[in-house]
Amino acid sequence: MVILPRAPAGPYSSNRLFEWIMAGGLLLIAFTLALPGDSLDRGALRLLVATGFSEDVMAVLFAVIGSMRAFALFANGKLPFYGPLMRYAGSFVGALVWALMMSPLAYDSLLSGKVSFIVPLLGMLTLGELISVYRAVRDGGFRKR
Repeated sequence: MVILPRAPAGPYSSNRLFEWIMAGGLLLIAFTLALPGDSLDRGALRLLVATGFSEDVMAVLFAVIGSMRAFALFANGKLPFYGPLMRYAGSFVGALVWALMMSPLAYDSLLSGKVSFIVPLLGMLTLGELISVYRAVRDGGFRKR
């Protein structure tokens, strides 16, 4: 039996690579949207702009969500009850973000008949986030005993 070193943030901070990558992905998307130019002016993502989301608002929202997820992941091992609860909420919001990013692309694919290869990727990110919700609930012991 191999004994692995204990994670510095606590026992529930290990095996969270997917959640860290999603937090980093949200932060990098926020950075990209904050750069000069119109990142959402291309393709089916124009539908997001048409619904009222400006790049500035989306950049701030993604930065806040990504930062809060990173904080929740760090606090997860330090705060036995609130850490998993924050992870649960962050993963759920992350699933909503990826699903909302996927919906205009899927809608455009259905209307135009041209399938976007990003739709399955965003769908899998949504599924991964929902699995992270389950893991956070399991880690926090929010289930009935």
